[in-house]
Amino acid sequence: MTPLEVWNLPVLGHELWELLSTPRVEADRKAGVPEHALATRLMPALASALESLVQQHAADAVWLSGGLACLQGFEQALMAATTKLGRPVVLAESPRFAPVHAGLGLLTSSVAAREALCLDVGQTSLKCASRETLQVFERDTTVLPRLFIGMPRPEDGHHIIAAVRFLAGALRALTRDTRCTSVDALCLALPCPLDEALVPGGCTYGWEGHATLVADILAEARLPGSGEVLVLNDAELAAEAARADTRLASHHRILCLTLGFGPGGALLVGA
Repeated sequence: MTPLEVWNLPVLGHELWELLSTPRVEADRKAGVPEHALATRLMPALASALESLVQQHAADAVWLSGGLACLQGFEQALMAATTKLGRPVVLAESPRFAPVHAGLGLLTSSVAAREALCLDVGQTSLKCASRETLQVFERDTTVLPRLFIGMPRPEDGHHIIAAVRFLAGALRALTRDTRCTSVDALCLALPCPLDEALVPGGCTYGWEGHATLVADILAEARLPGSGEVLVLNDAELAAEAARADTRLASHHRILCLTLGFGPGGALLVGA
């Protein structure tokens, strides 16, 4: 699996995230675009991006997930917009939650985890899952304002402290609500690049370069037990969900896109 940087792909005179993202949808809603038309307005950018990416990466299939895929009429608009692509385009059966379910699957297949948790960190909301339950925690932008590329970061670092508390609080809430007494394994998917030392890259949380981010989250969460922790990029976790999709069993090079606050991507080879 290879992560792909797609958010800034040149498309129709813009960067892809400007035309295919939650901010775009929010702007359309404020402008009075009816709900049934929101998905259709995303399709020119998505179709153009797919045409470019499948050619560049020699993909023989496309798999899509993410919150934007839950918009009214998305699947119908997608099928109409991609008829000329020449490759199957598969929409996750549960577009918003497929990655967290895949995360739990990774943990239970790699370790003998009786109690596993998966936290898929989006820039709009957190998706958190255990075997027993699934919860969503919405980001409060009055507490955690979106820090876009080029915007100054608070010098005192309070935005990082607030982000750590948000993520850790979601994990604590899940263990409390499920009465979990010991976490044997945790999958943590972050919406940013990660280097080998788990130093995060940029996203609207503004934590890029904060070397102890993962350690800070775990320390703040104070989860019971001390099991294995798997940390990866959220698009990589989405690609793991694609790997388990039987509809793609005959395909070898799959372009995986997750469509949420902004687009993320990965190439899955030999699925």
